[in-house]
Amino acid sequence: MYEKSIADVAFMEGDFETAANMYLEGARDGDALASFNYGYCLLRGMGAPYDPKEAKSFFTFARDLEGGEACYNIAMLYLHGEGVAKDYVLAYEYMKISAEQGCIEAQLYLGMAYTSGCMFEPDITCISMIPCHTPEYRDDRFLLDGDIEDLERDEDLRYSAIKQDARSAFEWFQTAARHSTDYVEDLVAKGKYLYARCYVDGLGTDFDRDKSVRLMLAAQKSGSPEATAYIIENGITPDMLIPSEKKKLRKGR
Repeated sequence: MYEKSIADVAFMEGDFETAANMYLEGARDGDALASFNYGYCLLRGMGAPYDPKEAKSFFTFARDLEGGEACYNIAMLYLHGEGVAKDYVLAYEYMKISAEQGCIEAQLYLGMAYTSGCMFEPDITCISMIPCHTPEYRDDRFLLDGDIEDLERDEDLRYSAIKQDARSAFEWFQTAARHSTDYVEDLVAKGKYLYARCYVDGLGTDFDRDKSVRLMLAAQKSGSPEATAYIIENGITPDMLIPSEKKKLRKGR
């Protein structure tokens, strides 16, 4: 009988075949998380043959899981043409579903994609759920020009799949910034920094010096290296806040 905890332990101890077989058993019984995890095993060739096309079918079964990880992984498959035909429009659509389901990786991606008007190459190419939500960062293979036959056409497709929308960028950065700090802490800190930058740059909202200072200090407190660098470069201190903003900072809002 499938038990997630036992399968997870087997996977983390390196017994990928046992774990994959258990996830498959759970998937066949209709367990969406087991289906996601078996899809991950297929995508990484861990305990099961590498098969991104089949992985997509298991991620699709799990697409309604709370958290949005499955839709994020499907978006990555379409973005890179892994197991499916490359399709930036479908990548965008799945990324949007993922963001709406609460996936911070997708929220940050959309914020930056709406800022640039381009379906760019993400830092995070996959999300694992073994034993819990874990983002996986890209390596250089996704940046090699030789992997793309027609770079000019590919770039045109990336820019045609999404339009610049400063207000949408602002709203997704705001949403990412409001995640609990115990949820992928470094990404929450990044969200807070990018949310603060919206008020610095007037991106999707009006320029607001006091909000930008308060939010930048909050981002630094959360561990954002970008916020720390910005604060040092611009000589920002809590004394620059008006009284009402100081109160908000003390409350951690």
